Formats: sequence, C-alpha cells, structure tokens
Amino acid sequence: MKQSIQQILTNTFKMIMDFYEEAGIREIYVMTDEFKAIGEEMMREILKVFIENADRALCEDAKAERKADGFTIKERDVPRSQHTFLGEFSYKRTYFNTQDGGYTHILDHLLGIGEYERVDAGVSARLVNHASSVSFGESAAIVTSGKVSRQTAWKRMQDIGEVAYVPERCAHTPKVLHIFADEDHVNMQDGTNAVVPLVTYCAGKEHICKGRNALIAPVHIQGYGLKPEKHWRYVYATMAEQYDMRAVEKIFIYGDGAKWIKAGFDVFTDAVHVLDEYHLEKRLKALLSGEICRDFAFWVRKAVYEGDSGAFQKLFYKMKDAVESKMGEGKQKKLKAIQENAAFLLGHWQAIMNSRLPDTIGSCTEAQVSHVLSKRLSRDPMGWSKAGLSKLSMVRVFRLNGGVVAPCDIGAGKVSGQERTVIINIKKYEDIVSRQHKEVFEGWRDWRCFEKDDDNLISRKTTGTKVAIDALRKMRAI
Repeated sequence: MKQSIQQILTNTFKMIMDFYEEAGIREIYVMTDEFKAIGEEMMREILKVFIENADRALCEDAKAERKADGFTIKERDVPRSQHTFLGEFSYKRTYFNTQDGGYTHILDHLLGIGEYERVDAGVSARLVNHASSVSFGESAAIVTSGKVSRQTAWKRMQDIGEVAYVPERCAHTPKVLHIFADEDHVNMQDGTNAVVPLVTYCAGKEHICKGRNALIAPVHIQGYGLKPEKHWRYVYATMAEQYDMRAVEKIFIYGDGAKWIKAGFDVFTDAVHVLDEYHLEKRLKALLSGEICRDFAFWVRKAVYEGDSGAFQKLFYKMKDAVESKMGEGKQKKLKAIQENAAFLLGHWQAIMNSRLPDTIGSCTEAQVSHVLSKRLSRDPMGWSKAGLSKLSMVRVFRLNGGVVAPCDIGAGKVSGQERTVIINIKKYEDIVSRQHKEVFEGWRDWRCFEKDDDNLISRKTTGTKVAIDALRKMRAI
C-alpha cells in the first residue's frame, strides 16, 4: 500500500510542477481552483487505496474469523460510488454470503454507509443544515454545486432523528424571565392550513442602537404535532436546564388569547399574562374600521390607554347603536365584528393593563414568528407535507438556537432493520482492519522513499528533494 500512495504523491507533485511550468503565475482564483482540483483528485486516489486495502484485509487476514461467523466471499470487486466532500468517489469492495442465506458488504458497514445511499453522512448533514435556511434546491447547489438533486436534500432531511437544543447551565439566574408565544399558519399540500406554535423565552432585552433592541439569550421551542400541555412542559424543562427556576421571581407570558397559549398558565401557574402590542393594535383596528366606527377612535383608544374599562363598554354600546341606525347593507356582519373584537379586548383587559408593569419589556411575538418560522415555512407560496413540515420546523428551530446537525444524526430517523442493516460482531472486523492499518504504517515516517532514483519518480537524474528545492528557487526568481 505504501508504494501505491508514494506513486500517487509523486504523480501529484509532477502535475503541480507541470501546471506551474506551463502556465506560470496567474490570477490567484485560477491557481487555487486548479490546485484544489489536483488536491481533491489526489485525496480520492489515496482514500481509494486505504479503503480497498481494508477490503483486502477482510478477505485475507480475517479469513478464519469470517468462516467461523459464516461469512464467505460471494463476489469480489463490486463497485460503489459515494458523493463526498471530495466530490464523487468510487471504490470496489467484496460481497459476502451470510450464514442465514443473505448477503452483505462488511466494508460498507465499517465505513458507515447504508444500503442505496449515494451521499455520505457528512455531505448529508451539511445539506440538512443549509436546508433549514434556504430551499432544498439552493442547499444542493451550495453544498454540492448541483451534483445532487433537491429531492436528495429533502430525503436527507427525512432521514434525521430527533434533534433538540439543550442550553448550557447558566451560573446566574435572572429574577425575571420573559416568554413570547405565537404561531405560524402554514399551507399544506392538501389545501389545508397547519398551525406551528412557537415559544421563545429570554432573560430580557438589551439596547443595540437607536430604535433597535435584541433579546438576551433567546431560546426557541416549536410545538408542531405536540399537544399544548406537552409543548409547555417541554418549555419548562428546557428553561430548568438553563436556569434555577427556584430563583426566578417573576415570569411574563406575552401572547394573544389562543387556547394553546392559555395552556401555558397551567404549567407556569404564577406567570403574568401580557397581551402583546401587535394583537392589541390588530383588534383595535378591526374594531374601529369603517366610517361610522372611525368617529369613536380617539375616545376608544383613550379609554384603553387609561385603563378605563367602564368608558370602553359605554363607547361599545354607542358604536353598536350608531351602526344599527346609520348602516344599511352589511349591518349584521359589522355588528358581529364589533361584538367579537370588543369582547376580546374586554376579556383580555387585565392582560392589556399588565403590559404597563415596570418589569415588562414590550412584545415581539410576531417578529419572532416571522424570523424563526415564516421566513422559511410560509413566506413563499409553497405547500408542505406533514412529514416535511415536522422535520423542517424541528431542524430550523434547532439551528437558530445554535445547534448543528451532525453526520451521526443522519439515518437516525430510519426504521432499524428495514433501510439500515447491522451485521453481527462488526467490532471484531473493525479491530482486524485496525491491526492491519497499524502494520502498514509501522515505520511510515521513513522519508527515504523520496530520495531513491527510481523510474517512478519525477527525475531519474536527481532526488525528489532536490527537484523540490530547484522548483522553489525558480519561483523566487519570478
């Protein structure tokens, strides 16, 4: 094997020197592209030597162990291709009969390559990480320069198991924590609309510049497919991992009156509900829309901002009477809208008043949903499957929290025994390959192989070292 690698290195050195001799100094982007291609080709060749040498060890050095376990050779030199960080890579390995009448490629298991997989776990993980922010097609273009399809990127997303962000324990627990709760509405492929709940908690906000603030240590938790109680228990568990909840004196939950948000107060029993400014303004605009109701706008807003619920109720009845007496077509629809919006505001009156408490920091529920979910899930006209939405919403939130999908996560979502198979006693064969690897590299640091006059070397008249020194001298003279 050492001779094969020596020959590869020698050929690569010759290619580099030939390139420089023919082209000379050129634009750096041209030279880096050429050297990158030469380097990747060299590494693919070396990798192929390593892998096929390991296969030889399985066939020859592990012969007795194989036969004892019922593994016999069925076919040699069976080709396999993988898309790796070094580009498309091919190697040959041996197909074995198993004692139960089946077949397997032991080397593929040692390499961590599943059946029918043509993209390796490292590339797959990078595809998934990029697909959390951009489309699957863009992810494939960024990671593989379009060598794999958008469908492949989508499948890799489906292959991952559960990934969840676990924050580091904080030495200092703030006295006040803030929780923002809202949801995104996502179009599904069957024409329906799915709700993706989002909870973001933080330790407060900090000033960035004029007109701009940022949350302190925000953590996002999405709850698609989860029952509200389970979602909120998960929120509490995550917060308890990061903070000492016994030291927290006050918790604010910012959000509208959605049923799933109210479930949060069953978990955070002492939390204070704050109606966020976005939904307050949304309801006020809906209540005061139209020429008739617009005349009451100043007094209605004054009653809300002064916290005078009695004045607000009187204004509601006056608005209702005005619509009944002055409006013709569409009267019933308008009366229903007034009733619903006024009832919502009165039903959340205390939550509106809570927004003026000294420890509140203002609401950013809609901004969080827009940034965390809508930007990828619902902003463009697209439709999702349940499986696709479940995986992507999970990965996107995991990534925005600072998590990174690792190669070991790829394949964790597959059903064991169906799409991935594991042969028995694989550790034994890993040890055999490791022993063979150790024997090959016993004393590998003997660099004299480059000092021999050999037909396979670059020059038959001088040593490889002298050739390299002469080349460097020429480069300095330019």
